[in-house]
Amino acid sequence: RRRTAGAPAVAAPGLHRRPGHGRAAVGLPAPPLSRHLVFTGAPGTGKTTVARLYGRILAELGVISTGQLVEVGRPDLVASVVGGTALKTAEKFEQALGGVLFIDEAYTLSANASGGPDFGREAIDTLVKLMEDHRDEIVVIVAGYTHEMRRFLATNPGLASRFSRTIEFADYSPADLVTIVEGQCRAHDYRLEYETRAALVTFFENMPRDDAFGNGRSARKVFEEMVGRQAYRLAEEPDITPVEMTRLLPSDLAPPAAAGVGAGVGASDVGRVDSLLAELRQMVGLADVKREVGNMVDLLASSRQRIEAGLPAPPLSRHLIFAGPPGTGKTTVARLYGSILAAMGVLQRGQVIEVGRADLVGEYIGHTAQRTKAAFDRARGGVLFIDEAYTLASASGSGPDFGREAIDTLVKLMEDHRDEVVVIAAGYEGEMETFLGANPGLSSRFSHRVRFADYSTDELVTIVSQHAAAAGYELSTATVAALRAHFAGVQRGSSFGNGRYARQVLDEAVTRHAKRMRRTESPTIQDLSLLLREDVAPVPAQAGAGE
Repeated sequence: RRRTAGAPAVAAPGLHRRPGHGRAAVGLPAPPLSRHLVFTGAPGTGKTTVARLYGRILAELGVISTGQLVEVGRPDLVASVVGGTALKTAEKFEQALGGVLFIDEAYTLSANASGGPDFGREAIDTLVKLMEDHRDEIVVIVAGYTHEMRRFLATNPGLASRFSRTIEFADYSPADLVTIVEGQCRAHDYRLEYETRAALVTFFENMPRDDAFGNGRSARKVFEEMVGRQAYRLAEEPDITPVEMTRLLPSDLAPPAAAGVGAGVGASDVGRVDSLLAELRQMVGLADVKREVGNMVDLLASSRQRIEAGLPAPPLSRHLIFAGPPGTGKTTVARLYGSILAAMGVLQRGQVIEVGRADLVGEYIGHTAQRTKAAFDRARGGVLFIDEAYTLASASGSGPDFGREAIDTLVKLMEDHRDEVVVIAAGYEGEMETFLGANPGLSSRFSHRVRFADYSTDELVTIVSQHAAAAGYELSTATVAALRAHFAGVQRGSSFGNGRYARQVLDEAVTRHAKRMRRTESPTIQDLSLLLREDVAPVPAQAGAGE
């Protein structure tokens, strides 16, 4: 901290103070203060290290007793049997009492991938209660990607109030990564030549920042690979001096892997493409979507054939607008589209990075471009899926319009990396027109539009039937009729959730069925599996048509 000559030094608030020097020591009540934190950001940005230091600082201040760090993930908290999750979560919580419980990739607790009982949610509920019962004995830090952590906090009403502070860990810049390599060199008695350092900067600038990118871990891996290549290089030298054994040259740096391969360049797996297209065709409804995606695949395949025949390939934008209401499968189709492009050799990986306005728009000048580039880099070799993209074109206040800055940054990145990333912008059809009008370059880059329509009544019934079968439930003929009547009576407003609403109806039916079974003595397998007409909830009054 810089101060003028003669000015008294001022300690940072809270540091170097023992508990007896605070408000309580002078008879004032201590303000309510949540010490629990959310650490958001990509892997390898120092979250665990900072958590360990945070615990030691709080112990030194006397806020917690020991300050030890207990690091856990989903497997450490979630069991595979009813009741086991609460026991495992409580056990790890008790180990961390007096210190810090660090939950890495905490968002996985709210993701139920199996379709069965959601024991991850049980871990969250147990955690919330334990944090309340031992509020002065422990600090809990939950960590993970920014977008996923926002969803995690929304899974339980008590989470947001207990985690009132979020610290974002930005990706390391190329210069930061070079500094990390230099630190490894000093620790192991190596040194970088001037030319090697310049080559490293270029290397890290071109490194794909997708899901495999590990920030500091990637920098340490690059150092280890350079040391290995240097050893192979020196093995062929007859006389090696100690100085030569410490020097790392540009030739010790491996060529970077490409992030994307461009249309018609990578190997194509025809069988995999056909399998993915069949999976798309099996989705409920979405006739227009299936046709548009099929047309895109045909155009890309034709472009590849022309290149192989020595003919020029027609200009073809692979970026898409997904326009339609929520819950109509846009994210699912985006994942299939990414996998199809990877199978065709158009993209290297085909991973989907899902973001919203909060993931792209910063809080001050320059922050938005940094956030947008970080998200774009994570998607290199795959798909960047921007949900509710139209919110970028709507100013949220009277200050600077950072949403427009995100759009301008995005347009430039799409041009600079046109063969590396496919961008899908999704949202309501009317609002997406506003988005496309926010920058003159958007319309030309998003030349293909895929329209997602509301599901029909029969399609919603089919969705419920499929999810019920996956969870081990059966529907009687009367139940199917009750579902059809329910969906026919629901008002289809702009916020209607379509497939999400269908899953909510099923969840409610399963809950009503469970209440029925609790009052049934010795239920049979048939009783436990069959959903009846009375398990289907009536149409809510506020959602009913004509009410």
